[in-house]
Amino acid sequence: MITLTPRHRRALGTVAVAAVAAVSLSACSGGAGGSSDGPLTLWTWPGGIGESVVDAAKTEFPDAKLEVTTIGDDVKQKLVTVFTGRSGIPSITGIKGEDMPYFLQQADLFTDFKTLGIDDKLADFPAWKLAEATTADGKLIGLPTDIGPTALYYRTDVLAAAGLPTDPAAVAEATKTWDDYFAFGEKLKAATGAYLEVSMEDVFTKVMGQGETKMVSQDGEFLGDSAQVKKAWDTAIEANERGLVAGIQDGSPDWAAAVNNGSLPTLLGAAWYQGDMKSNAPDTSGKWNVTAMPGGPANIGGSFLTIPASTGNTEEAVKIVEYLLDAENQATTYTEVGNFPSSTAALSQPALQEPDPFFGGQVTTDVFQAASEKMPISYTSPIDNELQAPFITELTNVQSQGKDPKQAWNDALTAAQQVWERSK
Repeated sequence: MITLTPRHRRALGTVAVAAVAAVSLSACSGGAGGSSDGPLTLWTWPGGIGESVVDAAKTEFPDAKLEVTTIGDDVKQKLVTVFTGRSGIPSITGIKGEDMPYFLQQADLFTDFKTLGIDDKLADFPAWKLAEATTADGKLIGLPTDIGPTALYYRTDVLAAAGLPTDPAAVAEATKTWDDYFAFGEKLKAATGAYLEVSMEDVFTKVMGQGETKMVSQDGEFLGDSAQVKKAWDTAIEANERGLVAGIQDGSPDWAAAVNNGSLPTLLGAAWYQGDMKSNAPDTSGKWNVTAMPGGPANIGGSFLTIPASTGNTEEAVKIVEYLLDAENQATTYTEVGNFPSSTAALSQPALQEPDPFFGGQVTTDVFQAASEKMPISYTSPIDNELQAPFITELTNVQSQGKDPKQAWNDALTAAQQVWERSK
């Protein structure tokens, strides 16, 4: 049985992003990153890489004298500090997926993996995930440690009580589109009183994740008033108007109670969401299955390993990165902390092909692999979260205060445009 460590990596929460013009970072070669004969340093965070994998790397590369530092949640700020001070820069460092757009604008701080002779290894990673760490001119500054493809989790006992299908393929067919999903939810609620969706925010962010555009185009155009954003907004509004939204915060005690008592038997979440479910609702083990998400897949979460340009021994550093991310070690990290592998080869490892008792003996890996293979490629701006925050705020106002949806949309768009103007 695979035990996943619960995490609440809510990628679309409000993230404070420093304006690029506020500080000019520059890499340096001296006093940082490890000299060619000194120890190599690795920065990660709790749950970033499996502990046994890190220990094995120290043994595998004794000459590197690998020193590992576990940083708290704000790895980005710590990196900005050492890059600005030109001192204490690690030889290898993890970068969280939500922080990669910021560091892509400072790409000269990092080594281009395409210059390190590993082109033959890149085919093992999803193209859409590599794109998240690739600059406009083609420089690849990070290799993915894990990914967060999404799926629909559902309780078979509650669906059966509602007279709805429970087989994963049948549920996927019955919920293929968002409209199908909502019709499915109306039948579910009529029969059991259960809600289909945790919140309007959840619907909005999932639909946004399914698109090929977000809040800013790669050419620097504001997209807050685009068809994709309006589609996500309208879908969230529709879910609420059809009475399908529970109106609780994902990951909260109320969420846990609803998942346990069956009043929230359908959940949209990434692969790592399994850990949250197992931790918060252990007594529901065996009652869940997983299938494709309505409307197509989205990605939530997933991080990278990078090699700063100041690293003296890049030859040894890239060998360590390759080792940490090889198929067997990614499978080990999955069993230890629940990070879904970015390596395609890792998905065939025994640890990822075991039937999961919590999900009725289903091999859930197959569902997430299929989602990864269909993932859209989209550009993420460093200020996407800030631009998206007003829409989430106004959806909350609609949900909790009964605010008029049209007025809420206008207010959200105005606030997002103000954020956009301030960012220039």
